[in-house]
Amino acid sequence: MSNTVDRRSLERECAEAGFPSGARVPLVVMVIVLALLMGFCAMRLSGQPDGSPVEVVARSHQWFATNLAHSVGASVNEAAADLATAVKLYSGKGDRSDDQTIAFFAKNCPHARGVAVVDNSGGLRASAGEPVPIESVPLDDISSVPVRVMADRYGGVQAVTADALPGGNRVVVVSSDLTIPPVSVDSLRLPETVLLVTDTGEVVKPHGTETAAGHDDDLVRQAAEVAAKGESGHLVGKAGTGPPTPDAQATVPIVAYAPLTRGRISLGMSLLLVGATPQAEASGAGTGLPVMIALLGVMLLAAAVLLAGLVGPVRRLREDALAVASGQPGARMRRQWISETHRIAAAFQPGAPRRGLPSAVVAVVLATVVLLAWSGAVLGTIGRHEVQVPGQAVQVTQRLAATTATGLRHSLQQSLTDLRSFAALVSGTDVTGFQPALQELTSRRERYRSVYVVDPDGRTLARAGRAPLRAEEPLPPGSGLHQQSVAHRVPLIYATAPMPGSTYVVVGELDVVKLSSLVRLPGGVGRLVDAELRTVAATVGYQAYEPLAAEPLRSSVSEALKGVPDPAVWEVDGRTSVVASAALYGSKDFNDLQWAVVVEQPVSQLPLPGNHIRRTAWLAALVSSVIGLVAFGWFLLVLLLPLRRLAASADRLAAGDTTTVIYPQRPDEIGTVARCLELHRRSVERRRS
Repeated sequence: MSNTVDRRSLERECAEAGFPSGARVPLVVMVIVLALLMGFCAMRLSGQPDGSPVEVVARSHQWFATNLAHSVGASVNEAAADLATAVKLYSGKGDRSDDQTIAFFAKNCPHARGVAVVDNSGGLRASAGEPVPIESVPLDDISSVPVRVMADRYGGVQAVTADALPGGNRVVVVSSDLTIPPVSVDSLRLPETVLLVTDTGEVVKPHGTETAAGHDDDLVRQAAEVAAKGESGHLVGKAGTGPPTPDAQATVPIVAYAPLTRGRISLGMSLLLVGATPQAEASGAGTGLPVMIALLGVMLLAAAVLLAGLVGPVRRLREDALAVASGQPGARMRRQWISETHRIAAAFQPGAPRRGLPSAVVAVVLATVVLLAWSGAVLGTIGRHEVQVPGQAVQVTQRLAATTATGLRHSLQQSLTDLRSFAALVSGTDVTGFQPALQELTSRRERYRSVYVVDPDGRTLARAGRAPLRAEEPLPPGSGLHQQSVAHRVPLIYATAPMPGSTYVVVGELDVVKLSSLVRLPGGVGRLVDAELRTVAATVGYQAYEPLAAEPLRSSVSEALKGVPDPAVWEVDGRTSVVASAALYGSKDFNDLQWAVVVEQPVSQLPLPGNHIRRTAWLAALVSSVIGLVAFGWFLLVLLLPLRRLAASADRLAAGDTTTVIYPQRPDEIGTVARCLELHRRSVERRRS
């Protein structure tokens, strides 16, 4: 009984602490975390995975709708800038009658459906073309709302722009159609419709658009209600309710929506893109069970190795040390299977044979390797899961490239039109009168970095904006867009327009940053490249005329410049991407430039089931690797290093050193063994003395 009491007193004296100390704590924590990871894999990789081909097409439609809305907003901005520039030029022409004023703006606003001059009270003084809805313009504060987009009386949509004339008692109001880029049917011949929604939720159809039959009217109404709030997104209808494909395949209706904005200012309307996609089921389900079973086996193997090679021997050594130190009858140190615990046990029993046994480090390393091997296997199999991209999503990317090229072509053409109109308006004006008009042009047109007038020798006579990049030298003959291949810090793109009846030429250098904003793409990377496959503008960082390095991008651009665009899925710089290109044809003014837009859409950013599986596999592999490395560090600091230090002290004691005190350094099993070994040292020392 006394021995039992002595043992209990010894255990109380050792006072082992709880978490995070203790030989079993790292093992228990590791098993719990691996069990949670196993449950995560079972939930994320079993059943129906996130994402579907339908969602990919819907997301692509949303990006397409955003791109269309951006183009429409840019056209409205052009209308406002055109009128502002015309008003500035009109200011320098002296007083004119109402009829002369109408004739001036009708001539210099070629895209206008109607022009009206009204007084501040709203009274009509003169008009030309179609009736202008002057009641939609807040005449008392024109500067606050210079542009209104509204449905007209004929069921179409128009932009109404107003500006004050010199003198302060007259206002010019211009109405024009919204420019909607053409939307073609996709490769499956599923028609699509572009609609517009007013801020009251009314759905209207722009001029020149065809409404496709068979679309879900309820879904359009729901999308209109959300879009009227100025939000962007998409809605997916019920399977089988969309218009069937030509081969009678069931489809799912899709409505994407995006607000029309002029810069950051809402125009009070949103764009709807109404389409459909074939019904398709997501693939890739059912991979969770094999992963879970494999992880269960890895967890059990790692736990067994650690239990047999470290935790178990330490716990057994503690029990034997307490029994021997408390003097229990017949107490002996049991046989040990790892080097460190065997050396400590040998110090309690002088004369015990020393044997070559494996170190406890082997068990920890082996358990870590098992976990890392599972991580590598997951990455090498499921982590390399092939992602299937729907053909319709590839076609939508091609149409994104085509729409971007159309918008860019329109902007470039408008740049040239601006300069031609400006050259015609200022022709005959004294050189000293150029400066105010140039400043107005650059302030209203963000696309220009610099606008200036030059003489036949290329010398600058008047300038607005930043310093020109072009050297003062004779210009190419005629009017057009030009690219200078001489290396600058930015590509030099400029437009020229000779003044009628004069030797002067108006030059506008284009801002490459603004060109880059025109090739921006939600979720992807857009580039504008020239005939030599050099980057002119891009949505990512680049150097002037940086060569297009990736062969898939070069091949795609080359095919587009030949007039045969071929969108496809390629490996670009180690990542799978949808690549599509479109050439900027359509105008003799810049066909010689041979430019093209190339779009790179990373497949990893598409909501595909394969991406879901790959991301889950990468996350599981990462977590498993972290668990293995953390467990290795934990066992190393908490058990291995203290155990090896204690084994070294035990070796000195076994060699006859009874004077060196053995201090317990940790309140755990190893600390208890150290306390027992110290009691044994004192006992041996007393017997010797």
